[in-house]
Amino acid sequence: MSAQSQNRRTLILCLILLAVFGVAFLLYRLPPVLAGGTETPPWAYFNQLAQSFLHGRLDLANPPMPPVDLTPHDGKWYVPFPPLSAILMIPWAAALGDVETVLFAGLMGALNAALVFLMLQGFAAQQWISLPQKNAFWLTALFAFGTVHWYISTQGSVWFVAHLCTVTFIALAVFLAVYFNAPLPAGIALGLAMLGRPNLFLTYPLLFGIAVQHAQESGIADKRRYLLRWAILSAIPVFVAGGLLLLYNQLRFGNPLDFGYMAAQVDPRVAADLHTHGQFSPAYVWRNIKVMLFSLPMWNEAQGKITPSGEGLSLFLTTPAFLFMFKPIRKSPILIGAWASLGLLLIPLLTYFNTGWYQFGYRFSLDFIIPLMVLLAFAVGERMPRLFPWFVLASILVNAWGTAWFLGLL
Repeated sequence: MSAQSQNRRTLILCLILLAVFGVAFLLYRLPPVLAGGTETPPWAYFNQLAQSFLHGRLDLANPPMPPVDLTPHDGKWYVPFPPLSAILMIPWAAALGDVETVLFAGLMGALNAALVFLMLQGFAAQQWISLPQKNAFWLTALFAFGTVHWYISTQGSVWFVAHLCTVTFIALAVFLAVYFNAPLPAGIALGLAMLGRPNLFLTYPLLFGIAVQHAQESGIADKRRYLLRWAILSAIPVFVAGGLLLLYNQLRFGNPLDFGYMAAQVDPRVAADLHTHGQFSPAYVWRNIKVMLFSLPMWNEAQGKITPSGEGLSLFLTTPAFLFMFKPIRKSPILIGAWASLGLLLIPLLTYFNTGWYQFGYRFSLDFIIPLMVLLAFAVGERMPRLFPWFVLASILVNAWGTAWFLGLL
């Protein structure tokens, strides 16, 4: 391919990415505008934490009362959640003052949609899947508007913004591993995701599966040595990120293993379980499975209509198109890595004391949505299943309803 042709293709891809970003941002921004919910909620926290970082402190100077999900320690209030979102807000806070977190969420959500499309293009460029752009658009639309990512991108509160920021860096890590076969940059992206949700280091099998795929096709004689080098380079940032989290805990609570969750002022609905069984326990598994897979809408007597349950809805009810990930396809290191990541990520989620309440859909699914999108991309491929577009449209309609309900538009 000539340099001129390559430049033209790059320009077209950039324009498409801008279009994907723009459409996603419009549909993420419009619902809160219509609902009159564009103001930063009092439980945003990361915007205040960004200001604290700028002033050399780790606690919140003026925490809202009551301090929902904040941790008291030595007369100060701390955000127990890891700091990635606040770190990303620092430039905004330094330049413009207080961060509008609902707007920030819409921007990060739109960036995620563009990154997912770019990631899919990376797989197609390596010719690991034959994925026409039309099919890539269907998959991107599913991610952006047919999953819980839609309603979460309209929210500026601490719990939802943390999810959005971690999805950003997992999608980036996969793209860097696929398109550039870059172990260190991919590891850095994964490490940054861990600074938002530490359990996302369990996405590593997907990245390593991508490296194995590269090794199989590269013609390298000593593949074992190549993969060992790849594993070491990609793991260094992961260990650095883990060390930074331990240091952050030490500076806040005097204990590198203490994130502050056990002392946090959690909702009374989950406080008893947290203090009885701890943050993670097999006692929570069945409850989490029920919410993730079997939870249904409920009849709301007060409103006289069917509404979602605040506990969440079944993953396959909110996004029925996810069913296509079970389509039989040939095995490859990438698919093995994606399934391994998905399985490993479910372990902490199923043993967690909180189902994600209050929510529409199972919001913790964003922890494994990138491996899941990889599985769907391989399942869809060049010959999109005949019913897949209809399942995508159904998924979009369900999430439009859920987004409107969550914002009080219905």
